[in-house]
Amino acid sequence: MSKSPEQQIALMVDAAQPHCDEPLISAMICGHAGSMASLLSSKFLGVGGGTTRTSELPQPVIIAVGPTTIYAFKYKPRGFKIKIKPGWEVARWPRSSVEVVPGPTGAVSKFTLVTEQGDIYALEVTTAMGGAGAYDLFIASLQAPPG
Repeated sequence: MSKSPEQQIALMVDAAQPHCDEPLISAMICGHAGSMASLLSSKFLGVGGGTTRTSELPQPVIIAVGPTTIYAFKYKPRGFKIKIKPGWEVARWPRSSVEVVPGPTGAVSKFTLVTEQGDIYALEVTTAMGGAGAYDLFIASLQAPPG
């Protein structure tokens, strides 16, 4: 039995929540934009190699959304659980200073975070096999007004 979108989000929120100073609304495991295409082409087609790195964020990264803050964490998968250790926060931005730009959706859905300082984080989420609903909830939380 597969998990509902809310249950998928809750798994990631539960991992990040102890490291945030406000209640989280949502969280998602994200990759650098282009990383899935590169991985698939190298594994299945024998071309390409490695991943496209679009920022200094780790690959992959958990993006967590609080009422006033967006957090980024490195993490380790632990079976079907996610482990974030203290000190693994790699970035945080005030939500009011970040523009969320949704991109193409499909088996891999893309979005970009653009900060007031001009930093651009092009990210993607695997939405195949039941992940589209969780992605939609996550993007909605990022685009909701802060607070």
